[in-house]
Amino acid sequence: MGSLKGTRQYLQRVGMLSRNARLYLLATAFQGLSSGVWGVIFNIYLKRVGFLDNFIGNVFTAGAIATGLVALPAGLFCERFGPKRALLVSLTSNFVSLILATFLEPSALLLASFASGLIGTIGWVAGAPFMMENSEKEERTHLFSLNWALMIIMGVIGGFAGGIMPDFFNAHLGLPTGTETGSPVGYRITLIISIILALSTVIPLFLIREKKAERQKVSTLFHLENIKSPKVIIKFMIPTALIGFGAGFIVPLFNIFFYDKLFATPEQIGVIYAWGNITLGLGTLTAPVLSNRLGKVRSVAFCEFLSLPFIMLITISPNLSIAASAYIFRGALMNMAGPISTTLQMELVSETERATTSGLMVMADNVPRAATASISGEMMTKKDFFTPFLITTITYVIASSLYFIFFRNAEKKKERSTR
Repeated sequence: MGSLKGTRQYLQRVGMLSRNARLYLLATAFQGLSSGVWGVIFNIYLKRVGFLDNFIGNVFTAGAIATGLVALPAGLFCERFGPKRALLVSLTSNFVSLILATFLEPSALLLASFASGLIGTIGWVAGAPFMMENSEKEERTHLFSLNWALMIIMGVIGGFAGGIMPDFFNAHLGLPTGTETGSPVGYRITLIISIILALSTVIPLFLIREKKAERQKVSTLFHLENIKSPKVIIKFMIPTALIGFGAGFIVPLFNIFFYDKLFATPEQIGVIYAWGNITLGLGTLTAPVLSNRLGKVRSVAFCEFLSLPFIMLITISPNLSIAASAYIFRGALMNMAGPISTTLQMELVSETERATTSGLMVMADNVPRAATASISGEMMTKKDFFTPFLITTITYVIASSLYFIFFRNAEKKKERSTR
């Protein structure tokens, strides 16, 4: 009876979501489908046309550096012009991605990745403040979790499709298929389809009716006078930066790890990513329930600590099946805490500093991630697949511990201050 009541309450809160929130979720669905396709095959496409792991790491690094550099200005842009405009501006990054899909000149690939990171970050930063503006406290965690889960579920579909489409197109065009001999043409067509799906997000975003709100003046923004909670923001940035540092060693290159060390095919990698996303999607949907029972901070720490053994299990696994299972559980546990943590961030800062805070979190995550992805790419080029995973595990332990220490009493203080 208790679980039935909880399910009914969960659905009621989802049903309370505003029109704007639902349109944003639709845009998320298109974006999730696109990123699912792109995430599975882009690195493998670069491998198929002759690039080494270290260069692929550098392509990711270029985009991550750009994201880190522009994250704070993106937050300021969002504070000044509003989340809707920020989301629409970010769509132009998809046109830059066409270069990534069609050009094979190394300098062009690096420049395109950098430019895409610069522009696309604006929308990334705008997401959390937009959801805060368009939700009430009762359904807020549900909206953040549902948005995350929808991105993941559509990523499952995209991941399956991304693993299959290159050979499908090559076969119909009479071109070579297969992991070692498949033509890059099928990969390019698939990547272009991914870009078209991402551009489809413009339809629901245009239909959003942005609430009238007092926006910050440019002069005030660049003096960062809108920041009222510097200590809180710094405490969030420290574990976020450590997570980014550790994640950079393995997360951008998971498909390369499976491809190089365990000889997985694109189809198999697509299936692994899809199952990982299915598990993560289910976990994310239960995040509000976990948050209600344990509290936000304990939920985040619990999920992150529980994921740690699976990181090392991936790299020491003797075969693809065990490594894939560990990957699935690691991803679900580590990432299902994401919407809970983001909700807490937005709740602990004032309305006028939410977008700036979001930008600072993106910066803290991506600057160290950018540096470590290149280092990891060099390691994997030399067939060292153990050290990156070990470094990730150590930094995650430190980050999760600091997060719990910093915020273990934050929710009680917040409740007392709002009474």
